[in-house]
Amino acid sequence: MTLDARTVSWDRGGRLVVDGVSLAPAPGETVGLLGPNGSGKSSLLRLLDGVVRPTAGVVALDGRDLTRVPRREVARAVAVVGQHAATEVDLTVREVVELGRLPHRTSFGGDRAADEAAVAEALARTGLTDKAEQLWRRLSGGEQQRAHIARALAQQPRELLLDEPTNHLDIRHQLDVLDLVTRLPVTTVVALHDLNLAAMFCDTVLVLRAGRAVAAGTPAAVLTPELIADVYGVAAEVGHDAEGRPSIRYRVGVRV
Repeated sequence: MTLDARTVSWDRGGRLVVDGVSLAPAPGETVGLLGPNGSGKSSLLRLLDGVVRPTAGVVALDGRDLTRVPRREVARAVAVVGQHAATEVDLTVREVVELGRLPHRTSFGGDRAADEAAVAEALARTGLTDKAEQLWRRLSGGEQQRAHIARALAQQPRELLLDEPTNHLDIRHQLDVLDLVTRLPVTTVVALHDLNLAAMFCDTVLVLRAGRAVAAGTPAAVLTPELIADVYGVAAEVGHDAEGRPSIRYRVGVRV
């Protein structure tokens, strides 16, 4: 079993920001949440994390209603990397990553050896071992994002939720971060704006508009010129690479 949403809706202040959406990732799959600004991507991630309760429908973890699962248990299974991960405190990279072990701590302090091993593995997976003692705020944007992914990995989750993790990164770091994420042995749901990045790295995609799901499936099946025109209001040509993944070229100045 895994984390899934079953026709969930969320009415926030009288506005339906998620409207009857279902999502059931396969274990180990990378699912891209796509859609224009305000389509409900971040709101759906908050429901999946259990930060807010759905107005209708159910988010379940291993078949159990998430609202009935203790938060510590949720935090051991589900890790989140937000859009604007930042800290005002002068923490080293290691200290940032160690925050991921908090769900595993007990009133007796937890297992120090297990904590150290998890942090070391997370640093190694994200290529940050040699920067562990540096201050987080002195890293590049891409390195800072990798540090927060390492913090999430130190939780040793089965599910990873990422909200636009490539926001404000240059092309190289966008590719580095998504390549890292898709190689991790976890089930991942990632909100993205860039359709070409979604086509490159996601196994399946779910397209949202005004809180509703309008298409779901493989990038090749979903990312068609017709859907892009309908959802984004942009004309596009869609080719395919040798592996069948779509490559999208936008047509500037063409009305749809």
